[in-house]
Amino acid sequence: MTRDSRLLSGARAFLFDVDGTLVLSEDPNTGAGGARALPGASALLTLLRTRGAPYACFTNGTGQPPGAVASKLRGLGLDVRDAEMLTPASVAAEYLASEFPGEAVLAFGTDGLLEPLVARGIRLAPLEAAEEVRAVLIGADPDFTYAKLTAACRGVWAGAPMLVTSMAAYFASSGGRLPSTSGAIAAGIRHVTGVEPTVVGKPSPLVIDMAARVLGCETSQVAVVGDDVRLEIRMAREAGAPSVLVLSGTSQAEDVAATSPELRPDLTIPVVGDLRHHLT
Repeated sequence: MTRDSRLLSGARAFLFDVDGTLVLSEDPNTGAGGARALPGASALLTLLRTRGAPYACFTNGTGQPPGAVASKLRGLGLDVRDAEMLTPASVAAEYLASEFPGEAVLAFGTDGLLEPLVARGIRLAPLEAAEEVRAVLIGADPDFTYAKLTAACRGVWAGAPMLVTSMAAYFASSGGRLPSTSGAIAAGIRHVTGVEPTVVGKPSPLVIDMAARVLGCETSQVAVVGDDVRLEIRMAREAGAPSVLVLSGTSQAEDVAATSPELRPDLTIPVVGDLRHHLT
């Protein structure tokens, strides 16, 4: 199940997925009760902190602001600082500020998406100004309506690129798979407009690029640890970074076997705590 765990010897920093890797929650989007840290997660982060090895966490969920997610993790005994917690909203905020400085954006989601945008100075447009925006951003929006769908499509029809936080079909929870609302909404808009969305969450290279900047190293030196071969592992492999798959969430051994060899993880372990046995 392991290709070559020696590749981890070149890792200077670590990027961890959250749900299915470090924790399992009843509903990761809401931060509701019932969350638990997975075996060995707390001890692993403590070991990395003691060794001075930088790490960050990235969840594709935008139901909560990054600081709220970090607070939840600390409440479960995981040593994650606010600045070490990233989401697609973090990536989107930097991308929009760089590509469309000062321009209005039509964004759909909860405070978990909107707060990082506002903090970065992104100007949010109302629905009625849809045809004047420079970009349309789709996040997890449990209250998505036909009026929002119409506005999003009008913005895209007017030429605005569509960004989406995640196109994953589902994600891991303690009760099994839960559907991804951002991906479902974006798929509907794609069906109507014929325009393909740009993903600003995993497995986009934008994610590992931002993580590397936060961690102060090259992308090839960031060991990516996650539970989904289609997201974390694909992102790492395409970036030339070390990859570790845990079998505590979405993907299992048969999924690895069904994946093309060039996109298989460098190391596969049962749970994230087992990673400590592979650290040099």
